[in-house]
Amino acid sequence: MLGLVTIGQAPRPDFDAAFREYLPSVEIQLLGALDGMSATQIDDLAARPGSYPLHTLLADGSTRDIDLTVLAPLVEAKARELAGNGARAVAVCCAGGFPDIDCGVPVLMPGKLLPALAGAVSRTRRIGVVSPIAAQMEPAREKWERDGFSVKMGFASPYRYDEIKAAARVMADPELELVILDCMGHGAEYRDEFSRLSGRPALLAQTLLAKVTAEIVGG
Repeated sequence: MLGLVTIGQAPRPDFDAAFREYLPSVEIQLLGALDGMSATQIDDLAARPGSYPLHTLLADGSTRDIDLTVLAPLVEAKARELAGNGARAVAVCCAGGFPDIDCGVPVLMPGKLLPALAGAVSRTRRIGVVSPIAAQMEPAREKWERDGFSVKMGFASPYRYDEIKAAARVMADPELELVILDCMGHGAEYRDEFSRLSGRPALLAQTLLAKVTAEIVGG
């Protein structure tokens, strides 16, 4: 069994479909860090101060921006629950810079995988990074610069398709070797459209995590 943790609420049929493409015969269980919480409880979490806001999708289709430090212990608790349920590996479905999680099985995080792959394929390490919200751009820039990249930032929510054109214009820079779509909510169709509009190759957190997880879990 493969465990998935989303930083919002279940269900996430887009995540389920992305992983099932590469693991068609593996049982997948997805838990949300905010599952079971009321709107008031979630709003209280969103009101807590922090420096790295993450864009979460709730079961009713609404979104909240909640700081990484607030979500991290909730994500870890769900990872441990999934490992206890028999997961052979757990994938954290968020590209933020989460701390390591020790739950007895491999824990895969796109926030670690994306810089590793980008560094392997980028000669100049001059990249574009698209965050889901404007408030995340500066902390994301700092994270990617710590990882050794020269970064041009933009933002486009995967849940607001009208923002894709503006972000693609920002990234239509021939000096950028590639663009990172730095949110698990961006899907493969979004990536293809973004690359067409910007003229730059794009790395997608969602499919990268699914492919690497399939190598770990197999089947």
